[in-house]
Amino acid sequence: MDLPQLRSFVALAECLHFSRAAERVHLSQPALSLQIRGLESDLGVRLFERNRRKTELTSAGLVFRDDVVGVLAAIERAVSRARQADQGKLGCLRIGFISTAASAIVPPLVTAFRREYPLVELEMRHALTAEQIAMLESRVIDIGFFRVPAVPGRGMKTVVMHREPFRLFLPEGHLLSVDGPAGLEDLDGQDVLIYARRNAPGFHDFLMQAIHESGAIPAVLHEANDMYTLMSLVSAGLGVAVAPTSVGNYGLPNVVSREIRNMPPSEVVMAYREDDHHPVIRAFIDLAMTVKADFS
Repeated sequence: MDLPQLRSFVALAECLHFSRAAERVHLSQPALSLQIRGLESDLGVRLFERNRRKTELTSAGLVFRDDVVGVLAAIERAVSRARQADQGKLGCLRIGFISTAASAIVPPLVTAFRREYPLVELEMRHALTAEQIAMLESRVIDIGFFRVPAVPGRGMKTVVMHREPFRLFLPEGHLLSVDGPAGLEDLDGQDVLIYARRNAPGFHDFLMQAIHESGAIPAVLHEANDMYTLMSLVSAGLGVAVAPTSVGNYGLPNVVSREIRNMPPSEVVMAYREDDHHPVIRAFIDLAMTVKADFS
């Protein structure tokens, strides 16, 4: 018993006419008759009563027809789903992101991907940079969005998705809250708030190196576990912070900011494993690559 036999059987069960059924399945009438006889032989039952005047289903044929129609429909669904999966249109995609990427990058990307691939299940995870790198390496997530510099993961590829200037964030009324650009040297003797090294070692070290090279020696360094906490501490008047411009979107009270001279922009990257060729992952990466200019 094979699929061509089952399709021929259904065609004949619906037409109850050998010539018309043969046309439907693109066979000659003798070839169709041979398939039906072979199917009946495999089953050990007669499926049709036929004479010169008409062809009718037997009671066994009626039962078999109902079941075979369901089987063929299930096979068609399976074939369709397999093809969709091969094209990246079906499956699950796990995405990690930092909070600032959630506001500027991830929503429009996910919206565009949903529009093109509505059947793909998306699993979104807010996670710090160090956590995302570990999750990428252990294959807990498929795609990550975080700031660089970052300690590179094994076999990981990164693509810059977004660039934005750094700014100096200060409590309102702070002695440094004046008009005009600031320099990192202005942090000399100040209480400075900085992103915790354990959560983003590369980013932390980059800022510390830049402050050191400016000649500034902060009076005190306070670490914050995430950008929102960092800005909350600025709002509370506990110090000043050098951070990407977008953290100002938190809209916390009592916070002002200044441009910083001669400092390269902050970059958010999309990271993924180079050896991962799952169609869903590649479809997301391909889409992101076509729209990444919109985020720069």
